[in-house]
Amino acid sequence: MFYNFINRISLTLAILVLMILSSSCQKNEIPQSSLEMRDSLIYKKGNDKPFTGREKARVQDKIIEYDVVDGIKNGEFKLFYEDGTPQINGHIDHNKNTGKWQYFYPGGQIESEGFFVDDKPEGRWVWYYQSGKIREEGSFTKGKRVGWWKDYDEQGKVTKEKEFSLNDSTETDNNLIEKLNPKVLK
Repeated sequence: MFYNFINRISLTLAILVLMILSSSCQKNEIPQSSLEMRDSLIYKKGNDKPFTGREKARVQDKIIEYDVVDGIKNGEFKLFYEDGTPQINGHIDHNKNTGKWQYFYPGGQIESEGFFVDDKPEGRWVWYYQSGKIREEGSFTKGKRVGWWKDYDEQGKVTKEKEFSLNDSTETDNNLIEKLNPKVLK
């Protein structure tokens, strides 16, 4: 009888310890951003020294994660949908988008990808349907569409082709660049 009592107490204690451990291991709530932009630099609210560190916080209904050095975005940049699914992955060098960037649909499929040089789209960019098939593709030079751009239907058939020269300047280019450049704390 005494051993049954001890076994029940041991079992109860073991369950209690497991409950405490599991609750302490649950994902921490991600706080609202404590950073702000002043004079083109990023500061922690209430601080006069430009921020250095990694920010992971909620901004509006998104989760943002990026590096800051002396108040300037510098390093890996990630933006997530509220459920934690990636929305944007890229790299920032001295507040300018650089290198490969990827944009994702809410379900996690790649929506578009391409490269930035000095904050402007450069080289080949591709947009995809949620199925993964190519929807549109073309190239940029210094942020402007150049060469042949093609649109495709879901079956892969070309539905539209247009050639752009470097001297072409259209409203579409500006709208596209605005869409590609995330304006979070910019």
